[in-house]
Amino acid sequence: MRLWDLSANGFGNEYYAAGVRSMLQGFGLFIYNAFDPAGLVSLDKPPLAFWIQAIFAAVLGFSGWAIHLPQALAGTASVALLYFLLRKPFGRTAALVAALLLALSPIAVAADRSNNTDSWLVLFLMIAAWLALRGRGLSFVFAMAALGLAFNVKMLAALVCGPALLAGWWLSGTMDWPRRLGWMVAGGIVLAIVSLSWAVVFDLTPERLRPQAGSSSSGSMLELIVMHNGLERFVRNRPAAAAMTPTPSQTPRAAAYYDAVPTGPLRLATPMLAGQFAWMSPFAVLGAVLAWRRRRAAVALWAGWALTYGIVYSAAGGIFHIYYLATLAPPLAALAAIGGVELWRRGAAALALGVAATAIWQAYLTGETLGWTATWIGFPAVALVAAAAAAWRDRRLTALIGVVGLMVLPAAWALSPIFAPGNVTLPSASLPRWLGIDDGRGPILSRKRTTQTDDPRLLAFLEAQRGNARFLAAAPTALLAAPLIIRSGEPVLAFGGYLGNDPFGALDAFAERVRRGEVR
Repeated sequence: MRLWDLSANGFGNEYYAAGVRSMLQGFGLFIYNAFDPAGLVSLDKPPLAFWIQAIFAAVLGFSGWAIHLPQALAGTASVALLYFLLRKPFGRTAALVAALLLALSPIAVAADRSNNTDSWLVLFLMIAAWLALRGRGLSFVFAMAALGLAFNVKMLAALVCGPALLAGWWLSGTMDWPRRLGWMVAGGIVLAIVSLSWAVVFDLTPERLRPQAGSSSSGSMLELIVMHNGLERFVRNRPAAAAMTPTPSQTPRAAAYYDAVPTGPLRLATPMLAGQFAWMSPFAVLGAVLAWRRRRAAVALWAGWALTYGIVYSAAGGIFHIYYLATLAPPLAALAAIGGVELWRRGAAALALGVAATAIWQAYLTGETLGWTATWIGFPAVALVAAAAAAWRDRRLTALIGVVGLMVLPAAWALSPIFAPGNVTLPSASLPRWLGIDDGRGPILSRKRTTQTDDPRLLAFLEAQRGNARFLAAAPTALLAAPLIIRSGEPVLAFGGYLGNDPFGALDAFAERVRRGEVR
């Protein structure tokens, strides 16, 4: 599911793809995570995942397939690692079921088939979980180092998992308080060093020798961490900069890039969001409850992971995209598998209860997204009948028929990114989209978009008319500049940054570049 027809997604997020193309053109561009070949502005994310993509592109040649492949492999590795993490404490059956559920998690498939960085965030978090559950002091330090690497994939989004890692490590070990506190201090120091090392080096480099930090107002990477990749995830209130701003005809309204799902405790129960990751959530809740006394450390880690990210995403009223939910796929897959095995051990009636609760939940998600008369609702209905029969005749094998029925809808949703990918910049899963039904997310999020500047005739014209100008062209946003960089590898001046509101490209500075002949 992650590798099939991967090249069909083109260059995916062209903003990131342009950065990788630029990084291939010089060591300084690579180190400073440059968006453009001139090295004027950086990407608005940390560099680790893009360094990996650039290495793959350097070896395999720059193409959409080459920059998507690392994420597909990272997602596949996460499936294998989840099996490894559950095999010893919960047994092979639970481990196999958890791996299967993660493999079929719709948003995980969508994210792993893109060049967004969430696949690497998840993999580094799972490596940190493996280290934390070893329960030793040194393993905790290494877990914090892995969390620091995750920070260099997606900044503060990684640290949300920190409390869960600490809880899992604390409950796994048997050390006394002084030793625990000593190792916690050591882990905190390592986390800070690994997390902030690149950002500090970036900011300490003189501005004339490095790019400006994209999507920041001061050009500082530390500001980017705190503001755009921090507070702005909760409050979308960034003031317009003095730079020229694109008109509605040049770039879509920013609001159209966000799903209009109100924040609050039930936000993730919204069918469009829940359908990305939560098909087995009743089993996951039961798993957290039933396995707590027997395996507290593992349950604390997985439940804490799901809870902390769930709280953050429920409160994030600023910049929020559906593919962020990929971070919820591993803990819910683990807990659902644990719940299924625990119910199996308790007999047919207990397993039937879990199947019935999950069938009702899936029927709700299906009815709200596909319609209550859709034939797809028959699969949870079959599961519900199987649960009733299993409870009546006290046969667990009958309940397994219901479990198979419960796997159909998440598998169908997981196939949708392959056959109906929609907006590959902002990946998501949507069976309604695959069936040609309006999923209510709007044309920008539900359909493939071709950027206006991704036109070979335009590129040919610009190359023919360039003359001795340093820049092939100038554009008010990085979104319009990206296709030209991808296709040509030449410098393109994105004087307003990502969406046109970065202040580094002020009008007088742009006019001066024109006067000097850098831009025609």
